[in-house]
Amino acid sequence: FWSRHFEAVLSASRGDRSLARWGQGAATGGGAMDALQDPEKLKLLISNVRKNEAFRLWGGFSVFALTIFWVCSSGDFSFLLTLSSLVSMFSFLMVAMTIETTKTVKGVSLKMMECYILVFLCRLMAIVPFEGYLPFDKSGDWLYQVCEAVGLCLSGSIVYCIRVQFPDTYNADTDVFNHLYIVAPTAVISLILHPHLNNFWPSDIAWAFALYLESVTVIPQFFMFMKEGRAQTHTSHFLAAQALSRLLSFIFWASTFSELSHPEHHIKKYVGYWVVGIQLIQLVVMGDFIFHYIRAIQKGVPVSECINFSVNV
Repeated sequence: FWSRHFEAVLSASRGDRSLARWGQGAATGGGAMDALQDPEKLKLLISNVRKNEAFRLWGGFSVFALTIFWVCSSGDFSFLLTLSSLVSMFSFLMVAMTIETTKTVKGVSLKMMECYILVFLCRLMAIVPFEGYLPFDKSGDWLYQVCEAVGLCLSGSIVYCIRVQFPDTYNADTDVFNHLYIVAPTAVISLILHPHLNNFWPSDIAWAFALYLESVTVIPQFFMFMKEGRAQTHTSHFLAAQALSRLLSFIFWASTFSELSHPEHHIKKYVGYWVVGIQLIQLVVMGDFIFHYIRAIQKGVPVSECINFSVNV
């Protein structure tokens, strides 16, 4: 189904033939090499990149992230954790700005955003009064906490827009997944499997609950995609940014997971493996979506038109 739909959308988009030709060349790597040798093709390549929303979006963020790294980081590997939070904050900012600009919350899952409020609240309970889960990098002194706090404010503002400011544009009929199905199990699991880096039981459970819930909180949005039969551009970029954020977090915790386990406890000695495993599950769940997202960018097809598929969760 996806292949047929993708080719149909690609054919429909060939009104802009130069963009389609560049996208096809970029997919094989030949277009970029030819452009470097031909000034006219190079100008066309630059022009097409500037017209591509995804390239502008991610290019701008990359410059911003590099600036933050040089100014606020000491170069430690643990900056990955701060970068993960920075990417996540960026994703919420994209959605909030789009809602403010378009005056509509169409395509945004209220259930997902309410889960993210819980995620940020619980994580802040673990990282503001304690230091056990903070990056060793200089950015862990304040930047990491600020990114999480801003994420909480942004997710809260999005929920406010959905419930109060623009409720007429929200379609509850497509946002049908009951988020209690993911909140309750993750809460129970966090009571049993949680690290002890803060040496304070409620705080350690709060951190584990935030991480476990964050790993599955995109599910309501995927169900909304299935009901609507398409993805909005800003929600597509949001999920792509969340996938990148989880990948960075996964790399960090996969490298340091042994610190999360209690080797002398017959259950908690597996906590580190569980933390890494639950994040890996999210990456697998989002893998199909990200594949089509990247393919859409390569082909020069608008993400909102291209990502129209049935998500298997």
